[in-house]
Amino acid sequence: MPDIILCRVELLDESVLSLDLSKKAFGHQLLEDVFRYVSVREKDYFGLQFENEKGLKEWLDVLKPIKKQLKDAPHSFKFLVKFYAAKPSDLQDEATRYLFCLQLRKDLLNGLLPCSVDTAAVLASLAVQSEFGEYDPVEHDEAYLESFSMLDNEPPEFVDRVSKLHATHGKMLPTEADFLFIQECSKLSFFGIHFYDSMLDRKEQKGKIGISHDGVAVFEGSLPQLNLKILHRWFRVTEVFFNRKKLGVTVSTEDASSSRINHETLQFRFERESQCKIVWKSIVEHHTFFRRHKPDELPKDSLFNRTMSHRYSGRTQKQIISDAYHPDGSRKPEAEFVRTSSLTRQHFRVAAPRYSSASSLHARSKLTRDASPSPRKMVSPASSSSLGNARQLSNGGSPAYTPSPSSDVEGRASLNACVL
Repeated sequence: MPDIILCRVELLDESVLSLDLSKKAFGHQLLEDVFRYVSVREKDYFGLQFENEKGLKEWLDVLKPIKKQLKDAPHSFKFLVKFYAAKPSDLQDEATRYLFCLQLRKDLLNGLLPCSVDTAAVLASLAVQSEFGEYDPVEHDEAYLESFSMLDNEPPEFVDRVSKLHATHGKMLPTEADFLFIQECSKLSFFGIHFYDSMLDRKEQKGKIGISHDGVAVFEGSLPQLNLKILHRWFRVTEVFFNRKKLGVTVSTEDASSSRINHETLQFRFERESQCKIVWKSIVEHHTFFRRHKPDELPKDSLFNRTMSHRYSGRTQKQIISDAYHPDGSRKPEAEFVRTSSLTRQHFRVAAPRYSSASSLHARSKLTRDASPSPRKMVSPASSSSLGNARQLSNGGSPAYTPSPSSDVEGRASLNACVL
């Protein structure tokens, strides 16, 4: 069928969704089709990532045709968390927190979120509680964690430690385990950071740029031994631009002696112009998502203006949180969510042009514990004490640098994104 393109999307539980779309389809059409299967209300935290013809990973632009962004067919994507919320209380729905947990488990397994073995054991026990529910010595025999992995190279005694910690969580509900899992992950040094290799232009010194809810950070070294040099929070970033392989980030600093606002431009160099542009777009989108109340309106003459600037087109985090409440301040009911196991992976095939909506990951086997508490009662005293018991059994630690929550200061600076 010459008028149809095949898109293959790997979901966060590693199930695969195959979709047939018109060859003229835009990025937002594919993303909305994915959300028909991954039923989640807080959609703007997520995106579709693909590998371009140069081997670089980038996010699908929802405002551009798919065919203009990927050349080879079939088109393969990964459905991932694009914007990491600073803390679990920022995520309003159980479905969103569950998907964040799947993403963070991937980050731990792939070495993107380094931590001690003790900390990994506590995190794994919470993930197991979410997947299997309350520990049952009869049902959960020695082999029940065979298909469950948290670290790339797990020490021999790791599974046994996780099983013992799992038993300490008692009747903690899966949604409570998800909340605590994200909370513990958010304390790790490299939580929610997208890393990009770069070179400090003036010093010819190799390093990494880290982009997160906190701002733009500069690191030396390589994972897992990265050293933070400096962090510029979003309210201090006033401009970002690139010219071929060079990226410029202008930040404001306050002179303590004179109370004057000074501006400094950090310059970075990349091996490829396309890589520089990917980082530039990421900074623009993260700044808008975490810093602004709402994104800028799209220019009327989009064909001309999009060659000069890039704008984030979704909802900001402030809008997502605001949309979860009625005008009178009462909480809107959560979207229906069927908690299912991520350990059973399947392949779904959906033909063009459209299909009826379905519940999230509906084909996977259900857990025995589907109940969820009120959104305002996510961490019960029992679950908190359970985590304390787990910490006593496994005294975990994390690297030295711990990002703090995003600044909420308004009116200090606005971001101008331009290509010089």
